[in-house]
Amino acid sequence: MDKNSKLLLSSIIIGLLIMFSPIILTGYTYSSDNILGPLLYVEFIIRSLAIIIGLLVIYDGVKNFLKK
Repeated sequence: MDKNSKLLLSSIIIGLLIMFSPIILTGYTYSSDNILGPLLYVEFIIRSLAIIIGLLVIYDGVKNFLKK
């Protein structure tokens, strides 16, 4: 594997870890039964941001891979 392939693979792994970090930390997927009130909104926002940031990391890795 050359340097570009390793960088692409590492960015995909890091992006997936970021995307699934709320599930890894809490031990469950999004559930409105476990959280009440304002925490429900905060949990939804954090999980959505984790998915967006993870996708951005993967996108950046693919963009750099295709550029070189």
